[in-house]
Amino acid sequence: MNIYILPLICLLLTLMATLTCLRFILSREGLYWIIPSFLSIILTLENLDTLFRVAEAEFVPNYRLFRNIAPVLIAFLWYMLIISFHYALRFKIKVNRYRNENRKNRYEAAYIEKMEKRKRKKEYILEEKNKLNSSRKPEIYSSDESESSWIDLFKD
Repeated sequence: MNIYILPLICLLLTLMATLTCLRFILSREGLYWIIPSFLSIILTLENLDTLFRVAEAEFVPNYRLFRNIAPVLIAFLWYMLIISFHYALRFKIKVNRYRNENRKNRYEAAYIEKMEKRKRKKEYILEEKNKLNSSRKPEIYSSDESESSWIDLFKD
């Protein structure tokens, strides 16, 4: 059972590095992660092959030798390199604030325009209802003082 420990640790470290690289491919600096993900996949397949060879008892590693501990060190250093590369890219590649602010302003303007259209539509509907429901007083039958002054002008 002890012979499976180091190959499993190597496999887990390289698998974590592979999954980390694949996750970062979908980020905004994804083009930088193509080569590291390719190398991580190769290392993962190599460590998977080593685990299968140990399981088939093709070779029994002697952990006193450096050449049998080296894959663990390589896998650990590779994972640390992936993490440090991620933080280096994070500090180097800045967020395009102009593009983000421009996008937010466009969405906000579209939202405000939509709200104003709704408001204008409601006002229009209310105006139409008021026009249909309002009753006007006919001008002929009105008795204002201004009308009597006009009549006085035509009396001779």
